[in-house]
Amino acid sequence: MLHFKSAADLQQLDTTNPAFPIVADLVHRLITEYQADGYTYDPDADGWVILVEEHDTDRPLTDIWDADDRLVDLMWEGFTKQDDHFIGVYLANNQWGLAVVIPDEPWLDGELRDVIEENLDPPVESRKTGDLM
Repeated sequence: MLHFKSAADLQQLDTTNPAFPIVADLVHRLITEYQADGYTYDPDADGWVILVEEHDTDRPLTDIWDADDRLVDLMWEGFTKQDDHFIGVYLANNQWGLAVVIPDEPWLDGELRDVIEENLDPPVESRKTGDLM
């Protein structure tokens, strides 16, 4: 799981990675522009952007907080899909949250895919029928 708390953190992700433009856009909109507007960004108070990798799908999120919660245990605000990636929003309170990018890959199966599809906008059923209303 890669954590992005500043524009400099983008260096940990190769620019050829398909997730790079999505993560870079989120960092720009949620962190860089926020600071450019004169606000003070504090990841511990505000949250950050995360890229989920294959080995992260079912492990405890101990690198985020001291708990055994997994991605499937979180109360998600919702997911959307962009360029073969799911983007999820988790809000712990009125200020702190995570923007979570998850590649739509074959390794994304089981419980986590079920949670994503249950919270996906538009819903999976609408995507299958082509009805986006």
